[in-house]
Amino acid sequence: MGLPNASDDLSTEVEVDAFRRLFPLRFYEKHLLKSIRPDARPLGRARETTIGLGAVASANGSALAKIGSTTMLGAIKMEVMTPSLETQDEGCIVVRPGRPAEGAPVVAKQLSDTILSSGMINLKELSLVSGKAAWMAYLDIYCLDADGATFDTALLSAVAAFSHSIVTRDSWWKRTA
Repeated sequence: MGLPNASDDLSTEVEVDAFRRLFPLRFYEKHLLKSIRPDARPLGRARETTIGLGAVASANGSALAKIGSTTMLGAIKMEVMTPSLETQDEGCIVVRPGRPAEGAPVVAKQLSDTILSSGMINLKELSLVSGKAAWMAYLDIYCLDADGATFDTALLSAVAAFSHSIVTRDSWWKRTA
């Protein structure tokens, strides 16, 4: 009986990864037949989820969200803007992907569509003075680690960051006084 060999572990890992890439359907079928996921979780168990609020001190609101190993940072920065003629009584939300990553523009677009269509943020509440001033909320999303469920983690960090945001009409009045 010998000691475990690190090179054997590495070669097994490489073989499993090669099998997964070459035969993805068979790879996942084998896991489904055993009722486990490739990360060894039972099919019915969700990934561990955590949220940390206030991750960025200079932001108006921020949150670090993790689902499994996937980690996203959402940060809100508010600026006063002049509303457009079409939406004089509304502010706006702009979702910006942080650093360039594969799929970041797609996730940012999905996130923007989801937030705006959900009614989670009432854009009329972002109006300060009709036709003259409204809040523009910049939502920056940074993918720190991608290991599946990227959209879910991005949405969780965005919702948590908005819920952590502290902006009032008084904060605008104090800026302009």
